[in-house]
Amino acid sequence: MNKLQNLIDIDLAFYREKYDDLHGKSDLALSDHYFEFGYEEGRVSHPLAEREPLVLSLGNVNTLEIGPFVTPLLRHEKMKYVDIMPKKGLVERAEKIGLCIDQAIDIDFVSNNGGLDMIEEKFQIVTSSHNLEHQPDLISHLNEVSSLLEDDGKYVMIVPNSTYCFDADLPKSKISEIFNAHRDRRTLHTLGSVIEGSALTTHNDSSVHWSNQERGRYKCLDPERISNAIKAFNSAEGSYIDVHAWQFEPYSLSDILDVLIRLGCIEFRAVSCRGPVYGTFEFTVELYK
Repeated sequence: MNKLQNLIDIDLAFYREKYDDLHGKSDLALSDHYFEFGYEEGRVSHPLAEREPLVLSLGNVNTLEIGPFVTPLLRHEKMKYVDIMPKKGLVERAEKIGLCIDQAIDIDFVSNNGGLDMIEEKFQIVTSSHNLEHQPDLISHLNEVSSLLEDDGKYVMIVPNSTYCFDADLPKSKISEIFNAHRDRRTLHTLGSVIEGSALTTHNDSSVHWSNQERGRYKCLDPERISNAIKAFNSAEGSYIDVHAWQFEPYSLSDILDVLIRLGCIEFRAVSCRGPVYGTFEFTVELYK
């Protein structure tokens, strides 16, 4: 078996039923088809590969959402939320950038530095959307989440696919850098991450990225954007600047998480990662404690 086939969780019956051209194919032929063609085509190969069915699957259990901002994934009586500021501050920030605040919720735990160590409760599910890639120290973050989970709990994530979002011009993150960040116990983003996030990103039109119109096309550096990023970093004087620390696609994140589990670096027993979905710039992942 190709090792890549161990990295993506596919439901063969679901995949066969969803696409007319796959009806009648054997399980082996379906698996071969997905990893040769379906992954790159963004074919949906798992019932929980998309945002809406994933959220619906979570049910009404004790759940903590990390970083809901003003658009929480879930709302029910067993939900709690943690963010870097209370509701009032999040609403003010959202209004400044023109976001709708109708879904804003009260924040149960305020963490100025983004850590989770002040939370003493246990949850069946911890969830986050477009949050994992912001964590300066990925390993510490994952272990903090694990400590909040019940023994049969899971961490459910929606993660941006860097191939099809504004990170498309940036290289995929390497596990070596994840270990460097953990060794350094990073709580802030590096100058390099700020330059990447402020000066080396591109547009967020996933349809253009999926069309491959710009794939492989070199883009010249903009000295002014880089200079402004350096000035912003220096002006922050050690305070947090919110950018992406990491760039992942499903293959790369699944592989990294699997290795971290195998090496005993994170306190989870297994990962389920689903493939890219055509026209979107995100994918879904679950880590099981």
